[in-house]
Amino acid sequence: MSRPLAVLAVCSALLAAGPVHARDDWKLVWSDEFNGTALDETKWTPAIDCGGGGNDERQCYADSPETLSVQDGALRLTAIKRKTWGVVNPWAGPTGPLKAGDYASGKIVTQGKFSWRYGRVEARARVPGGQGAWPAIWMMPELSTYGGWPRSGEIDILETVNLGAPCPPVGEACADGRENRVFGTIHFAGDATGAHKQVSASTPLPASPDGFHVYAVEWSPEAIVWFLDGREYARAKPQDWKRDDQPASAAPFDQPFHLIINLAFGGRWPESVNAKGIDEAALPATMEVDWVRVSQLASQD
Repeated sequence: MSRPLAVLAVCSALLAAGPVHARDDWKLVWSDEFNGTALDETKWTPAIDCGGGGNDERQCYADSPETLSVQDGALRLTAIKRKTWGVVNPWAGPTGPLKAGDYASGKIVTQGKFSWRYGRVEARARVPGGQGAWPAIWMMPELSTYGGWPRSGEIDILETVNLGAPCPPVGEACADGRENRVFGTIHFAGDATGAHKQVSASTPLPASPDGFHVYAVEWSPEAIVWFLDGREYARAKPQDWKRDDQPASAAPFDQPFHLIINLAFGGRWPESVNAKGIDEAALPATMEVDWVRVSQLASQD
């Protein structure tokens, strides 16, 4: 999940124009169809913290039926207004100073249970709107092989912020004056000092009868490619993420990454754009995930 995100560099050169036909040589290696009545904790770990995600987000993550549930064949992460306590620094472990937040929400991760290097990860999901709502499906390195963030990279498969909130026209996106974009982004170190750089692109989120869309990334040594409902809308290659002091290479996106799904509320990015700040009228906000699937090619096994 993007951090920090003060200004998005939307790289029009990354945008692709036509539909992409699905390959038939992918092999499913991991999935969760969310068909049970509880989260499968052999695959996921619920987050419990008030760390703010490194973005000054306002929610605390809580493992409670109100914020995290599996029902009617879908994962449901819900942001609500509720005073919640949690650790300030989740990266230091479950102990340490505590803080309280005014909002609670849900987040799940596969770290320590499942990670992979290269492949296709896709999810069918419905995301909420409202000023401050920030749902995301993203990947972080299982181990910080190249150092702390952003040196070891980050791959954001899906992010939306403030859907439906006022939006100044930006090309074809937000043409009706309302936020309607989905973002795909990678974060990495731009030089030997570890200075943060990112490559980001967006595409309008089309209307659908039930609000569900399929978000996907195909990740290989040659490229990271983003799709919405089977249509490619962005592509990055090693030369796009290379460090200024090094030649292009697959690093840091050549290591195993794990999967994260969360619903944040507030934070530096959503609060700095659209109507600014947060709007509690957006709560309760629910992100639903019908399924998530990871596939690999035989050459990636």
